[in-house]
Amino acid sequence: MQRTRWLMLLAAMGLIAVACGGGSSSTTVDGGVVSTTGAGGTSAGGCFGLTPEEGATIVFSGWGDETEQQVYRDSIARFNEACPDVTVDYQPVPADFQTQMKAAFAGGEGPDIIYVDDQLMTALGLTGQLLPLDDYMAQAGVTREEFIPSLLTIFTVDDQTYALPKDWGTLGLIYLPEVIEAAGIEAPTGDWTWADLRTAAQAIADNTDVGGFCQGADWARLAPWAFSHGGSFTNAAATEATLTDGGVIQAATIVADMKEEGSLVTASDVGATWCGEAIGRKLVGMTLEGGWMVNFMNTDYPDVEWSAVSIPAGPEGKADVIFTNGIGVNAATEFPNAAAAFTLFVTGRENQAAITETGFAYPTREDQLNLITNENDQAISEGGTYDLSLVSYWGPNTGRVNDAVSKALERIFLGEQDVEAAFQQAEEEAQLALDEAA
Repeated sequence: MQRTRWLMLLAAMGLIAVACGGGSSSTTVDGGVVSTTGAGGTSAGGCFGLTPEEGATIVFSGWGDETEQQVYRDSIARFNEACPDVTVDYQPVPADFQTQMKAAFAGGEGPDIIYVDDQLMTALGLTGQLLPLDDYMAQAGVTREEFIPSLLTIFTVDDQTYALPKDWGTLGLIYLPEVIEAAGIEAPTGDWTWADLRTAAQAIADNTDVGGFCQGADWARLAPWAFSHGGSFTNAAATEATLTDGGVIQAATIVADMKEEGSLVTASDVGATWCGEAIGRKLVGMTLEGGWMVNFMNTDYPDVEWSAVSIPAGPEGKADVIFTNGIGVNAATEFPNAAAAFTLFVTGRENQAAITETGFAYPTREDQLNLITNENDQAISEGGTYDLSLVSYWGPNTGRVNDAVSKALERIFLGEQDVEAAFQQAEEEAQLALDEAA
């Protein structure tokens, strides 16, 4: 890629973020670019089994707030200790990242290395604009088997790996011990079923002045219910919508019944913007949220005592929804070895361990999950290890499939349709999206 023209493009859009690096690296500002080059480490030829191109300068771009940006500045500093001859220009794009990347790649000006989600995997991975990483992985001694298997699903096409997972998240059952005690019920455990949750939610609603269980009209919150009832949003090949199959309908019916009986409330029902805030403000007793609750509660509600356990089980067992993002390499990069080496390092064991210590994200290798020290994070992360857990990727039109589920739930919550009619419509909408993708 042409670094100067990429920077001009970002500058014109007003998206360049300039910040100071940390750690053992030195930081210089060149035309608005944060350029971090470390000292020490191995020679270029010893950079994780790869030989970076002479004078390699690679641009790395992703989204994220200041906390996430610092995580990756620190990662760059660690990389440069091992590969001092590679210069990494970190260009975070905190807002509208996917749109900006699609435009940049369409104009031949994409960064060398980027965050990859389902949108960008569809837009770039399926169109040959991301570099297959398998040969570079082999040279570096990295195998796909090292990673939690489900995390690679989204980044794999025809047995080729177009990005490596950088982190992931899932959902757990979040609750307020004081509300549980006030309701006169036993605290949730990892052995709970959805029936246990429903009973507890009704007891909270009946015996306290707060909502029992908070859940919105959201595909991601329905997913664990559906998966643990044996359902999915599509078949395994993502060619047929399965939203009227028994598992999805059973799960949606329970959720709809809870909404009608009053044991389930939405965030707006109790005057909050999302269910995590409702927990922080003590407006509800329980909800499903992810590891982001740890930093959120520590920052916004440090005096509120809360706890988490793993997701409840359904008739088929425990299942959760997995959210993941990866890091991929521009197929048109001038420095494929350097870019691949950086990608392998950032997603590698050493760097994953360092990131896990910060509490920012979960490691992408199951044998490193013991590095998670926060008890609530440990409970939530367990969801990523279940056999029935799925990454919510249904092919190129994943967003439209998920949106069809959320809209069906919204119609149900508003009383516009019953479960069967709402999900019949959702299945038709999802099938149209899958057909168009094919």
